Amino acid sequence: MKPIYNLIFSATVIVILSSTFTFAQQAAVDSNLLSEQPNFLKSRLKATDTLFVKDINVLKKFVELDSLDIEILKPQILYTILSDSNVDTTVTYKTLVAAVKSFKQNIGYAEFRKGILLYKQMASIKVNPQNWPNDQALFRRLGFTEADLEDFLSFISKPEHQNMNYKEAYLAYMKEIDSLQ
Repeated sequence: MKPIYNLIFSATVIVILSSTFTFAQQAAVDSNLLSEQPNFLKSRLKATDTLFVKDINVLKKFVELDSLDIEILKPQILYTILSDSNVDTTVTYKTLVAAVKSFKQNIGYAEFRKGILLYKQMASIKVNPQNWPNDQALFRRLGFTEADLEDFLSFISKPEHQNMNYKEAYLAYMKEIDSLQ
């Protein structure tokens, strides 16, 4: 019976030591990674470039990001986040991680997410003047006044706008308003 206890004890010690070593090794790798400069700062990258995808994967390792965050965090947005955080040193992944964490805790971020979700919802609903009493809630959330709602209903009631979704109709409506000014 005693040899089995010795074997279990030895196996437990080995597992603890190896996990401690692995953790220490991973901490060193993470520390080295955090001291590197993000790729998107070295050259103009698109969101689909493999080097930018690497930047996002580094962020995902240190910041909780969902699919909407990934959609939001494009190179230009990351530039803006960094400039808003007033970084006065060489930017590393560590400073980027801190800036993104701070950005995500900002009230503006929550509003930005709501706006993105609203646009996604608008893109999924086909224009239908008969459903306007229900659908106008989307536009109230955008800040439309009663007069804006009436004008937009008139706009979407035109036959040429019947095959659009609400996002397309909204963009066309705003373009039309801009052209009048």
